[in-house]
Amino acid sequence: MAAPVKVPIAQTVLLTNDDPQPTSTESVAAILKRSKVTLIADWLARTKRTPELNHLHLSDDQRTGHLPKLVDDVTVRLGRTELPTQDSDAAVSLAAIAHGKLRRKQGYSAAMLIHESRILQVTIFGTLHKNLGVLDFRLLLPDVMTIADEVDAQLTQTMESFSKTTLKPAIA
Repeated sequence: MAAPVKVPIAQTVLLTNDDPQPTSTESVAAILKRSKVTLIADWLARTKRTPELNHLHLSDDQRTGHLPKLVDDVTVRLGRTELPTQDSDAAVSLAAIAHGKLRRKQGYSAAMLIHESRILQVTIFGTLHKNLGVLDFRLLLPDVMTIADEVDAQLTQTMESFSKTTLKPAIA
């Protein structure tokens, strides 16, 4: 019987999380910024496993489209100190508007856009869950409210641009 091979600890690779874990607490915005690449990869994997979304033959770049900018918009919104108080708190998202136009060209349905947005929220909250050990809990609930409000506002803008049709002027 062969002797077991000993692997030096310095050569051991941990595959649990590719994001470096800080030793102090972080805000929700900081976690999302730091984890953006992983968050997008998680979102992409979820959409590929979702029958309602994966029947279109799109490349990963086509599928993720404007997602990096949409995530950036969420983190910018989290940088504001006030809680959402009214529908107009969300800023215009050029990425959300462009996203709706792109999805129309790609053959998405309105239901697919809604499903995609729901997956974004779930993925964001999953990213926060993976980072509970460093999460600053003092503002967690307000930040969760802001995330939900921002993603919903993005979905509204995406749906509006998706559903707009340009009418040709009538010839007089």
